[in-house]
Amino acid sequence: MHHVLTADQFSRADLDRIMQRSAEMEAILKQGGTKMCDGKILGALFYEPSTRTRLSFETAMLRLGGSVISESDVTFSSQSKGEVIEDTIRIVGGYSDVIAIRTKVKGEAKVAAHYSPVPVLNGGDGSGEHPTQSLLDLYTIVKHHNIGNEPLNIAFVGDLKYGRTVHSLAKILRNYEGVSLQFVAPEAIQMPSEYVNSRDSIHTTLTDEILQTADVIYDTRMQKERFEDIEQFNQVKNAFIFTPEMVHKMKPDATLMHPLPRVNEIMQAVDSLPQARYFEQALNGVPIRMALIAEALEV
Repeated sequence: MHHVLTADQFSRADLDRIMQRSAEMEAILKQGGTKMCDGKILGALFYEPSTRTRLSFETAMLRLGGSVISESDVTFSSQSKGEVIEDTIRIVGGYSDVIAIRTKVKGEAKVAAHYSPVPVLNGGDGSGEHPTQSLLDLYTIVKHHNIGNEPLNIAFVGDLKYGRTVHSLAKILRNYEGVSLQFVAPEAIQMPSEYVNSRDSIHTTLTDEILQTADVIYDTRMQKERFEDIEQFNQVKNAFIFTPEMVHKMKPDATLMHPLPRVNEIMQAVDSLPQARYFEQALNGVPIRMALIAEALEV
């Protein structure tokens, strides 16, 4: 593996290998880490706000025994002077052995990879994709459900138009037999057609039937920063709010996921319920990104 840019690039064999490598990395984490990336440097370029993705990439490299150089505020970057991403990548690629990047522009991670002398890992490109998030999402599902070997009903809920995490995860899940996808969102922020196929179900209302039959519900916040019309955001911002009463309708062994941060779409009272696995989901970012860095560096 070289770059990680889009969920399209993964075959089922790739996914099985990454899931296995991530399980190995999770075991290494429990032992305090490894030195397999000693002497290697991760360049972390984050031009959009990030907490979990940036810190888990940096933690992953440190747990692998490597080092990190980072830039997390475009205000203090040469991009604020007008430098183009092509030039930034050429230089940072000369300082580091692998780059994790988040950009505001859809498709810009692919541009970065084209000019980079080292592997590029896409940490989110505007409203486009977030492939490393989709892999940690898959890892969370794999740990709790027998995906690919038994029917699995997965419902995506919330801002599906601008939520890049759901775009990548929907693509990843196409690799597995027996997975049914439902997309639940107001029409204005429904899943873009490029991520939907004829077998999927489209809904504008989160019904009791969906709650009761889903094996996995993947909720996502309304992406206020990507709405061009603030009035449209105000109309949909409270479309779905998960309460304990709603979650109690879910199967006891169902999984409620969220890429975080949440705003008000899942009440804090839900956190203690057995279906709530979004904090575990976030922690899974470290072993997944350890595996991706190790594969990119061929160690």
